[in-house]
Amino acid sequence: MQLVVEISEDTFFDLKKKQNRTEVDNTVLNGTPLPKGHGRLIDADAVLEASIGNTYKDIDIAETIIEADKESD
Repeated sequence: MQLVVEISEDTFFDLKKKQNRTEVDNTVLNGTPLPKGHGRLIDADAVLEASIGNTYKDIDIAETIIEADKESD
């Protein structure tokens, strides 16, 4: 099972400071953060399996797993 979790930076740093971590703490700390401003995330394998012509339209209509990050600093 894979989970995408949104936590604040303060919570992340609080977890980092903790001496005795749980498995959940370690899972979050070992995660890979998505970059700010990323595009929407789709299951590309599902697009390739279900596509009719492997066109940009197939990607365009693919189900979104995670919405694009429109935030910019």
